[in-house]
Amino acid sequence: MDEQFAQGDLLFEHVSDTPAAETLLPAAGDVTVLAEGEATGHRHAIYDQVAMFRDESLARDVPRDLYVGHVRIDAEFARVEHNEHNTITLPRGTYRVSRQREMEPKDAALLSD
Repeated sequence: MDEQFAQGDLLFEHVSDTPAAETLLPAAGDVTVLAEGEATGHRHAIYDQVAMFRDESLARDVPRDLYVGHVRIDAEFARVEHNEHNTITLPRGTYRVSRQREMEPKDAALLSD
């Protein structure tokens, strides 16, 4: 994995793995929702044609509850938007998408032990 992009609690890692065409989920119009906030209803959404898929074998090193899926962008770029975060632009490629955990001060103390 070479490039990483973050937006709020989502991490996008550029990967070289590409799926077989039959594993791709069809894009639903011009927007693909990656995650929605439980309390606020805000969402991380990609605005442009992309293909999303899940392949647990390509995410073995990500805890199952944090793995969102993979996104393949065939266009020159795609925009990821969220109500509370800056828009990010992902260049063409395949990205593994996972949730990042927010650390509490007590968690940081555990890491330094």
